[in-house]
Amino acid sequence: MITIKEPEISGIFPTPVYVSYMDRVFSYQEMQIFENAEKVTVPNAGNITSANNYILNEPGLEDIRDILTAHVTEYIKRIHAPKYQMVPYITQSWSNYTKENQFHHSHEHPNSFISGVLYISANEAHDKITFQKKGYQQIKPVPTEFNWYNSESWFYTVKTGMVILFPSGTTHMVENKGGDNTRISLAFNTFFKGTMGENAQLTELIL
Repeated sequence: MITIKEPEISGIFPTPVYVSYMDRVFSYQEMQIFENAEKVTVPNAGNITSANNYILNEPGLEDIRDILTAHVTEYIKRIHAPKYQMVPYITQSWSNYTKENQFHHSHEHPNSFISGVLYISANEAHDKITFQKKGYQQIKPVPTEFNWYNSESWFYTVKTGMVILFPSGTTHMVENKGGDNTRISLAFNTFFKGTMGENAQLTELIL
C-alpha cells in the first residue's frame, strides 16, 4: 500500500475578492437618495439601474464615497503592496434594484481598475453575488465535491452594509432572486493616480 505524506497545495495567482462592512448604519437622508433614484431608472438585462450613473456625486453621499475610497485604498495596500503611491478615486457609480425573480446578467467592468458593490438593502437569506471563472477548460473531471480549485463559480451571501471589492475584469452576476424584498446595491468603478513602473526600466507611467 502506498502512503502519501500530507501535501501542501497552494493557490497561486488567485483572484482577490475583498469583503468588509460599513462601520455604521445608513442615514435617513442617504436612504432617501437611493429610494428617489429608483423613481428614475433605466432597464438592465434582468433588473433596473438608476439613470444617474454618478450617484456618489450626489450631495449627502460624500461620507459613503469617502468610506468606499478608504476600502479601495486598503485593498490596494493589502493586495498590490505598491512601491509607489497609488491614490484611487471612484469614477462611475450607480444603484441597482432587483426584485423577486429578477436577476443581474453576467458581466465585467471595462475601463476600471477595481470595482465594488455596497449593499444598501439586502436579505442574507435570499441575496448573493456569484463570481464566475471564464476561459476554455480542455479537461473537466466531474467533481465529487466543489472547492476553490475545481469550481467554475463561487457565491457570497450578502447583507445590508456589506462591501465587496474585486478586480474589474472578474466576471460576476446575480442569479434569479428569491424573497419579496427589493435588493438595493450601489455599484462603482475606480481608477487611480500615481506612478507605475520604473523610469530606468523604461516602464514608467505617471497618471
